[in-house]
Amino acid sequence: MRIDALNLKKTGNNNYVLLNDLSFTIPPRKFVALVGGSGAGKSTLMDALNGLRPAQAGKVLYNGKDYYHNLASFSSQLGYVPQDDIVHRDLTVERALYYAAKLRLPSDFTSAQIKQRINEVLEDVEMSGRRKLLVKKLSGGQRKRVSIALELLANPSLFFLDEPTSGLDPGLDRKMMFLLRRLADKGHTIVLVTHATNNINTCDYVCFLCQGGRLAFFGPPEEAKAYFGKTDFAEIYSSLEPTDENPNIPEEAAARFKVSNQYKQYVVAALRSGSAETGQVNGVPQTKEVKRPKRGNPLQQFFLLNQRNLELLRNDTSNLIILLLQAPLIALLLMLLIRFEVGAGIFDANKVVQCAPRISTTKIALPPQSGGIIGLNTGKNDVVDCNRIITYLKNDSTGKQYVNTFSGKDLQTKQNAALQDFIVIGDSINAQRALFIIAFVAVLFGCINGTREIVKEASIYRRERTVNLGIIPYVASKFLVLGMLALVQSAALLIIVNLFEPLHQGIILPIVLETYITLVLTALAGLMVGLTASAFAANEDSANSLLPFLLIPQVIFAGVEIPLKDYFLQGAAMIFPTRWAMAALGTSIGLHSDKLGGDKLWGDSNTFQGQLFSIYSHTDSVHRMLVAWGALGILIVVLAIATCIGLKRKDIRK
Repeated sequence: MRIDALNLKKTGNNNYVLLNDLSFTIPPRKFVALVGGSGAGKSTLMDALNGLRPAQAGKVLYNGKDYYHNLASFSSQLGYVPQDDIVHRDLTVERALYYAAKLRLPSDFTSAQIKQRINEVLEDVEMSGRRKLLVKKLSGGQRKRVSIALELLANPSLFFLDEPTSGLDPGLDRKMMFLLRRLADKGHTIVLVTHATNNINTCDYVCFLCQGGRLAFFGPPEEAKAYFGKTDFAEIYSSLEPTDENPNIPEEAAARFKVSNQYKQYVVAALRSGSAETGQVNGVPQTKEVKRPKRGNPLQQFFLLNQRNLELLRNDTSNLIILLLQAPLIALLLMLLIRFEVGAGIFDANKVVQCAPRISTTKIALPPQSGGIIGLNTGKNDVVDCNRIITYLKNDSTGKQYVNTFSGKDLQTKQNAALQDFIVIGDSINAQRALFIIAFVAVLFGCINGTREIVKEASIYRRERTVNLGIIPYVASKFLVLGMLALVQSAALLIIVNLFEPLHQGIILPIVLETYITLVLTALAGLMVGLTASAFAANEDSANSLLPFLLIPQVIFAGVEIPLKDYFLQGAAMIFPTRWAMAALGTSIGLHSDKLGGDKLWGDSNTFQGQLFSIYSHTDSVHRMLVAWGALGILIVVLAIATCIGLKRKDIRK
């Protein structure tokens, strides 16, 4: 693969010049090093050449064709090894290469052919003896060689490497440079960025950049020493740096090179010779469009990524154990706290809804000595089982008289309406708080599982994306595997809770199954909150910093600690999974939101519409459950779309 860089220009913030009108040619099968001081534009130039961050002006030609107009068409012919590792640390070397081969090689490759290709690239990088080791157990140099092997799988014509020897000792540095030399001798065009110059003589050409993205030299390494009059490459670095006495050294170096014999021979003559070789006419490149290759089969990618994600999860044993133990341990802690501080049976009907034995009323005429008080004569101001109040309203003459002050289609409706005046908060607040903690924990698990999942493998994703990875199968595979984990965590949480404090009531299904569906949907919504944050986060630290901003609003807008009665707050709360989780859980259990602070889901509609001593019909309760479940489902879908958008934004080349 031949590369022609023609008048490349690029500026950054505040019009700072990153590339200053660079032109040169890299012939096929040559090994070229981009060197220079910090901030000279080495990585910027390499990314302009490989298309990750194109130049703002000028052209890059691959074999005479405009690369920027055919980025996807050349993707299979280009290998790129960034500074960050592009292999999963929790896979063995062999398995990492296997998954990469399945993603990158043609679909008609047989298992035997894939195995043979893996053997070949491991031999090329001298890593055959470590094929069964986990990548995380390799040294830095070995991991870099695995990354190179991964890129060799598709046998690319062109290789870009960003600081492949960074952090390596001199011996490993030399070994890496000789490895790249062998690859060039086998027919690959190699371009690397490096600060280390001890073994720069292994390269065919060296491209010296100086401050401001200027070209100070392009040609063979030995001629560079003679050109600059230095015996050591480190001295060349120093000679190109501006000083207080002469801040114009970079400009002078670039101007001097443009009138040198080396510029005429290795730049001007090389560019002219390319006209005939690469199909240019009168020096103008022919930019005929190259057929764009299709992305890999989405369904095949989905199943392959699922397999890889499961293997990654299984191989990270310590993390998997922690994830699986989180739910039962937190549930156990919560239940022990309730048992010793609150008491047993918080989800029993006589605890979820409690009634006052007497109430004051002016709705009916009462004897003067009663003081306007009706109800049971218990002799104490305490709560009672609401069934006793129902009996009182049905059988006592005063109770019947009070029932008749209410309107309704039948006597049962009137009795239910009258009963509401006797219902008090009582111990129901304990049930509400317990349900909220359960809902919040479900969101917490999902959110934690997803927040780092994408950003932690950003370099791997970016590389696979530039080759052929589809966004939808990638996101779907993350959702499926982590969703399975959410299923297990939700089940463990619910089993422990129900074992210590049995759940009662239920609207559509048996209470345990109904609650499980709610917790799973809540955890999946939390997972998508985390994945969305991970897709937009710049790095792992940013993703971790987002966690408080993702979780604290789940507390504020759940409607538990702060009942929501304002339309604006009610609308804002609808985007938070805990809001809908509480609506579903409270309805299943039979809580009365009008007694628990008066929280409203929307307008004057009570958040909980259960069947326990309530005025709501079974249809009302079913509708509320389905609305809550549906809202959680919509949140999952919307957040999945947002995750895809976040990943798509990373395709933009700047």
